[in-house]
Amino acid sequence: MDVSFPKSIRGLTLIELILVMIVTSVLAVVVLVKWPGAEMSLAAQAEQLANDIRYTQALAMTKGQRFYLIQASSTTYQIKDSAGTAVKFATGNTTVTLNAGTTFGTLTNLPNSLVTFDGKGTPYTDTTSPGTALATAATIPLTANGQTESVVISPETGRVIIQ
Repeated sequence: MDVSFPKSIRGLTLIELILVMIVTSVLAVVVLVKWPGAEMSLAAQAEQLANDIRYTQALAMTKGQRFYLIQASSTTYQIKDSAGTAVKFATGNTTVTLNAGTTFGTLTNLPNSLVTFDGKGTPYTDTTSPGTALATAATIPLTANGQTESVVISPETGRVIIQ
């Protein structure tokens, strides 16, 4: 059985295929050069920190005891309970390490490099009870590649936003 196609149906020629590959390659290079990797990474890291602060507050409110998030080094932080025992994150680790090249800046209004939440979700600047309530907004800056994202914690309510 001889299968023949009408002359109007043709495949791509080798030259057309090579031109498509060249155009695709040029577009891929342009996209990679303009990809905002550092900003996305820093923004994602700030969002993770903000979510971990919210998680610390939620733990305190649901368990009815104090929990705090503490900056352990210039690139790591932990969540601890009132006894000082580190809480495991979803990853199974007790310490979060910031992305490569990302560091904490100078914390504002958190003299002990930590924020504590009581059973009502109120933020404090120390681990003692009753402790010192956060009087003005606290700022936790993250820096990478000359850029900064700041996580801000409101007094009284403990609302967390990124600026």
